Amino acid sequence: MALPDPRLDDLLSSGTPRLEPLLRWLLEASPEDSVDGEARRTARLRRLLAALEERGLAGPLAEAWNHTSAIRLLAETGLPDRTTLMGEGFLRLVDRIIPRLDPESDLYALLDRLDLDEADAAWIGGLPADLRNAWGGLLAPPPEIWAHAARLLAHRAAAVGLSRDLLALDPEGSDADSPFFHLTRTVHEAGDHPREAGTLLAWKACRAACSATLAQAQDRLEARGVSSDLVFRLELLEAQLTRIGQLLDFAGDRGDGTAFAIELVRGSAAQHGLLSLLRTTVKRLARKVVEHTGETGEHYIARDRREWWAMGGSAAGGGLLTAGTALLKSALSALPLAPLLSGLALAGNYALSFCAMQLLGFSLASKQPAMTAAALARALEADEDQAREIELVAAITRTQVIATLGNVLATMPVAIGIVLAWVRLTGHGPLGQESALHGLHGSHPFHGWTLVFAALTGVLLWLSSLAAGWTANWSAYRCLPEALVQNHRLRSWFGAGGAVALGRFVHRHLAGFAGYTVLGGLLVFVPMAFAFAGIHVEVRHVTLQAASLALASASLWAEGALPWGEALWGLLGIGLIGVLNFTVSFALALWTALRARDLSGRASRRLGWSILRAFTRNPGRFLLPPRSGATLVHPIPGDPHA
Repeated sequence: MALPDPRLDDLLSSGTPRLEPLLRWLLEASPEDSVDGEARRTARLRRLLAALEERGLAGPLAEAWNHTSAIRLLAETGLPDRTTLMGEGFLRLVDRIIPRLDPESDLYALLDRLDLDEADAAWIGGLPADLRNAWGGLLAPPPEIWAHAARLLAHRAAAVGLSRDLLALDPEGSDADSPFFHLTRTVHEAGDHPREAGTLLAWKACRAACSATLAQAQDRLEARGVSSDLVFRLELLEAQLTRIGQLLDFAGDRGDGTAFAIELVRGSAAQHGLLSLLRTTVKRLARKVVEHTGETGEHYIARDRREWWAMGGSAAGGGLLTAGTALLKSALSALPLAPLLSGLALAGNYALSFCAMQLLGFSLASKQPAMTAAALARALEADEDQAREIELVAAITRTQVIATLGNVLATMPVAIGIVLAWVRLTGHGPLGQESALHGLHGSHPFHGWTLVFAALTGVLLWLSSLAAGWTANWSAYRCLPEALVQNHRLRSWFGAGGAVALGRFVHRHLAGFAGYTVLGGLLVFVPMAFAFAGIHVEVRHVTLQAASLALASASLWAEGALPWGEALWGLLGIGLIGVLNFTVSFALALWTALRARDLSGRASRRLGWSILRAFTRNPGRFLLPPRSGATLVHPIPGDPHA
C-alpha cells in the first residue's frame, strides 16, 4: 500500500486540480529511480490517479486538460511557429534569452514551460498498459477538438502551400490546380464526418496529391538550386500534413494515444533547439553549395599530360599577375590612409587581380583545394572502386603541385624583374629597407607565427570557396543567366545577341567573381578585425607571399643588404605555407562535403590509409605529371568532361 504524500494532499486540497503544480510534482521524481520494482515517477502517477478518483476530481482534471487551448496544443506542439527559416530561428533565439509570460491555462505554453526531454518521452513509452489505458480514457479530448485542431492546421498549411514562390516552382500549373487549394475543404469535411469512408478516401487522395506536389517541388529545387527558406517551408508542409492525418485519425477514433503523446513530448523538447532547426534545412543548402563547388573543382583536375601542362601554363599566368598585385599591395600599405580606406584599397587590389585571372583564364593554386575536395566527395558518394578513388586523389595532388609551382616559379622571377627595372629607372629598390625586411622575415617558417597564419589562410580560402558555391546555387535558383537572356530591357539595350552573351558571361564567371571578391575581403579584413581586438594576425597566401619574398629579397640585394640565410629560410617557408594552405582548405572542404552528403568518416579514413600506402610505394604518381597517354582512371559522376 502506497504511503500518503503530504504534498499531493496539499495540491488537491483546494478541490480544483491545477495542472502545472501537479505535473511539476510528478516530474520531480526521476524515471530511473524505482520503488518496489516500479519507477518512482510511475508510482507517483498511479498515486495521483487513485487520489483523483477518491476525491472525485477526475472529471474537473479532464475538463482542465480539455481547455480551449488544447486545440493549439494538438495542432502546434513540435511544429515551427513561423513559416520562414529566419523568422523561426530568430524567435527561438529570443525565447532562449528573454522570458515570456504566457496565460497559465494555455496547455501549449504549459508543456513548453515544463522543459521536457527525451527521457520523459521514453518514460511515457514504458508506462504499464493499465496506466496508459486509465489516463488515456481520462485525458482523451472529444472528437470535435481533434477535428478543430485539424481544420486550424489545414488553413495554415494551405496558406503556406499556396505561397507565390512555391507555386512558381510549377510555372505550367494553375493556382487552382494545386491540391493545397482544396485542402481546407477536404479537411473540414473529414472533420465533420471522421468515420465515413467517402470523406476518409477524399482526405487520403488530397494528402497524396499534396505530397506529390511537395516531391515535385523538391525535385525542381534539386535540379536548379536550393533556397534554404523554401526547403524549410517544404519540410514544414510535410510535417503539417502528417499532423493533420494524425488528428483526423483521432477524430475517427483510430489514433494511437501513447505514440502521439511521445511525439508531442519530443516535439516540445526539440522546439527551441537551434541546431535541430538548422540541421536538415541547412544540410540541404550545404549539399547544393558543395555540388556547385564540386562542378567547378572538376575543371581543376588534370586528366592527362596535356591538361597537366595546360594547368601549369594557366598557373604561370596567375603568378605573373600576382607579382604586380604584391607590388601594388606594398605601395598601398605605405600610403597614409585611414584604416577603413586602406582596407578597402587592399581588398580591391586583391579582388581585381583575382577576377582578372578569372577573365584571362589564369589560375590561382590556392583556390583549387576547396574545389577539388568537393569533387572528391562526389566520387566517394558514388562508392566506386577504391583504386579509381586513389587515382583521382593522385590526379588532384599532382595538379595542385603543378599549379603551385606554376604560380610560385612565375611570380618570383617576374617580381625580381620588376625590382631590377625599378632600380634601373630610379636608382633604388621599390621597397624601403624596413618594409623589405618585414617581407623577408614574414616568410621564415620558424620566426613568429608564420605557419599558424598559413593555416588560418587555408580557412579563409575554404570560406571563399563556400561563397562561390553559394553564389552559384543562388544564381541557379533564380535562373539568373536565363532571366538576363529574356529580359526585354537588356535585349533593347544590347540586342538579342548581347543579352545572350551577358547571360553566358554571368553563368561562367559570377560564382568565381564572388569567391575571389570574398577572398580579397577576408585576406584584408580578418586581420583588421583581430587587430581591433588587440590580437596580431597576418595572412600567408603562398603565391602572394612568394611574390612578396621576391620583391623584398631583390630590393635588399639592390641595396647590398640581403641576408642570404634569411632568403633561403624564406624559400623553405614558401613551401610549408603552400602545404598548409592546401591541406587546411582541402581538409575543411572535404569535411563539409562529406557532412553535406551524409557520408561516413570510416570510408574516408579507410581511403586515407590506402592513399598513404600508395604514396609510399610510388610518390611520383602523386607529384609528377601523368605518364604519356595516361588518363584519369574514372570520370567523376556528372563530370561534363567525361
